[in-house]
Amino acid sequence: MKSKYIFIALVLSSCTNSKFYGYVYDYDTDKPVQNVSVDINGVITETDSLGYFSANLKLNEDCVIMLQKEKYALKKVYRKPDSLGMFSKRNLDKHKIYLFKKESDFSNK
Repeated sequence: MKSKYIFIALVLSSCTNSKFYGYVYDYDTDKPVQNVSVDINGVITETDSLGYFSANLKLNEDCVIMLQKEKYALKKVYRKPDSLGMFSKRNLDKHKIYLFKKESDFSNK
C-alpha cells in the first residue's frame, strides 16, 4: 500500500516540469552559434554545434533567458508559458533566438 503512494507521488512530481528548448543563430549569417551560455531562470546550459539548447523548467513559470557569448551582445529574452502551462512546440521557427555581434548596429550599446 505504501509503495502505491510513493509511485503516485513520483508520477505527479514528474509532471510538474516542461522542457524548454530553442536554437541560437547569428543574426548576420543566419548560422547556428555553438558554445553560447544560456541561463534560464538559473538553470545554466550551453548550445551544441547546431545552436540547440534545452532545459527542464517548472510548469506555469515565466522564463527569463540570458544568452552570452564572447564577441556577441548580451541578449535577454522573456517567455511566458501557454494556457496549459507548457511552452509551445507547434513551430520550431518560433524557437529561434538571434544574437548580434557587439559591433553590430543592432546590439545593445
